[in-house]
Amino acid sequence: MRELFLKQALMNRVLYALAPLTLFSVYLYGWRSLAVVLVSNLAAFVTEYLFIRKKKGGKVSMAVFVTGTLLALTLPPSIPLWMPALGAVVAIAFGKMVFGGFGTNIFNPAILGRTFIYVSFPQQMTVAWLKPWLPQDFPGGFAHWGVSEVMRTGATILGQLKSASPVAYSLKDTFLGFEAGSLGETSALLIILAGIFLLATKTAKWIPMLATLLSVGLFNLIFFPGQNPLFLLCTGGALFGIVFMVTDPVSMPKGNPALWIYGLLVGFLTVFIRRFSLFAEGFMFALLLGNAFMPIVEYGLKSLPAREKKNA
Repeated sequence: MRELFLKQALMNRVLYALAPLTLFSVYLYGWRSLAVVLVSNLAAFVTEYLFIRKKKGGKVSMAVFVTGTLLALTLPPSIPLWMPALGAVVAIAFGKMVFGGFGTNIFNPAILGRTFIYVSFPQQMTVAWLKPWLPQDFPGGFAHWGVSEVMRTGATILGQLKSASPVAYSLKDTFLGFEAGSLGETSALLIILAGIFLLATKTAKWIPMLATLLSVGLFNLIFFPGQNPLFLLCTGGALFGIVFMVTDPVSMPKGNPALWIYGLLVGFLTVFIRRFSLFAEGFMFALLLGNAFMPIVEYGLKSLPAREKKNA
């Protein structure tokens, strides 16, 4: 029997970094959170397997589980289980395999799948939020399948800011993760620790992280002058995306100048969309736009030396 999986140590390290966030989501929202992650990964695996099963030497990449886990952790805790499955199919089939498989995709597959779910099922993605179990509720979700419907809430922090409603959470809540939000995006502390791990193990590059971080911080000051930029950074999916999505080695551009432009563009678009569009969160659209524009930017950067040489 041939080996089924393509060994990818780098992708394994990303999964290690995602493990604490997955466990924390179980504490916040119950074991149903793990079911969302497992369903997403199973659908992602089956989809890629169906594409490569007849190829000679074809193996399922470990990256498929990174995509499945990232997708699941960007979804609300109460989402119907068939939706992450459908999103994972779209992520792998249309975000990866149609481009030729691992290493050839232009767009980040997880974000593509998440955007598909967001556009197709806005009700489940924008209003079906749950208040998490709090520290004093220990063991919290580890003793429950899910969160009681009594703990349903109407909006995340970004949604409250968008509607000019009073924000029900403090900076401490947003930093530690005890707020309503997607499964793996609430705890800034765990995301930062994951980022440090990825950088220390040379799994991720620091330039796209830093460029996007600086850009988000700067434009938060410009577009939300009355708000604490750290508070805005800790809310929503931007910080999660900075650590896990912008650093995707396949969909990010090559070369340091392009990486700086990429990070600055994604950060600007994230805050711009948050401020001026109907959407409370802008990171997913910002990243897809960044993925789309970067081939043009890379082409322009490569052509500059030739032009300078010709004009010399």
